[in-house]
Amino acid sequence: MKILVTSSTGITGKSVVKSMDSKGIEVRAMVHNDKKSDEMLSLRASETYTGNVASYNDLLSAMKGIDAVYYICPTAREDEAEIGKHAIAAAKETGVKRFIYQSVLHSIEPDLPHHRQKLEVERALIDSGLSFTIVQPAPFMQNILNAKEALTRNKVFVQKFFTDIASTNRINMIDVNDFGNCVAEIALDSIYEYATLELCGPRNLSASEILLNMEKVIGQEIKLKYLSDDEIRETMSKRNASDYSIETLLKMFNHYNDGDFCGSPFIAAAILKRTPTTFIEFLKRELK
Repeated sequence: MKILVTSSTGITGKSVVKSMDSKGIEVRAMVHNDKKSDEMLSLRASETYTGNVASYNDLLSAMKGIDAVYYICPTAREDEAEIGKHAIAAAKETGVKRFIYQSVLHSIEPDLPHHRQKLEVERALIDSGLSFTIVQPAPFMQNILNAKEALTRNKVFVQKFFTDIASTNRINMIDVNDFGNCVAEIALDSIYEYATLELCGPRNLSASEILLNMEKVIGQEIKLKYLSDDEIRETMSKRNASDYSIETLLKMFNHYNDGDFCGSPFIAAAILKRTPTTFIEFLKRELK
């Protein structure tokens, strides 16, 4: 089996490529520039294709000779739904047998722009006539490593999910390695065709539970620092993020602050045939 993985150079794509290789799946990794090709080949991609996921012609070329597509679209793009529909059309035109789409947990949530975009792609895929699987991951545990230095050096957890230690909202997170392993199993087994699968970690965690796990691993008290909207805007602007991306992600963070973003580990555990990696197991692996 040969699978095209789009947007392969992100944290999710890399994990999926490595997991698929470990299961004997031949992977064509789609990269946005040639400089990324060597990195993906080192992660055991069989080959790479350089192209723009927003280009229909590039998608057609990337999908030639492919059995299945694992489709990731860069998140928080204003044209995300349109790009997704183009990818589905390209898969149909090139005779791809199966389309696996990475959506988002609770895509039905109407208040979040990127959820609405992904839900629109889900609908198009369901109506496409293609054999499909929709995977809906919880946020990845690895996202906290964006502030790893502050955590390990300054003993501060810098984040946007919780306003303070007393916040009662909870969030589910999954280890991206578990997610990649689930995706590889899904690609190999036709039992997952025409399924929509929520892939989540083992627990829904509050701010106090997250800090307690961090303190157990690091061995020192950890402070919580909440980033304001203006701080997020400033940081993302320096990275040349678009205004749409910035405001979309701010709506997501603020939604998480207002209530729970919970999920069940049932499906991931059934696919992995074990309990998904716990948050403290993840911390022990990444911080020690």
